[in-house]
Amino acid sequence: MSGYFLPWLVVGVAAALSAGLLWLALRRWRRLRWLAAGLTIALALAPYRFDGEHWAPAFVVSLFRLLFEDDASPRGPLLILGAATAAVLALAAAGIGITALAQLVARPRRSHSGARNTVETR
Repeated sequence: MSGYFLPWLVVGVAAALSAGLLWLALRRWRRLRWLAAGLTIALALAPYRFDGEHWAPAFVVSLFRLLFEDDASPRGPLLILGAATAAVLALAAAGIGITALAQLVARPRRSHSGARNTVETR
């Protein structure tokens, strides 16, 4: 086991718990809860390589560079976080599109015989 296993395990468990809490909190909004959980996991687990050999979550590196380092630019980790956000949004849009297409295909077809809303009389 490498020295990275335990910290990444802690981040992964925290991300899974946060996503689970969001999942429960957004019970009414089905699509939004998928998006929120996916963003939470993606942003928490997006890795960034710094100092040439060390890896850390990109949000941690960006916060550290923003708050504690004077000359360091948080541009690299923020680009990784932006790419992770774009990937999750693209997957959500694809899922919504596939769902809409499936509903369109499964919709019962109306007959176009011209007899709409007619009432049968006996």
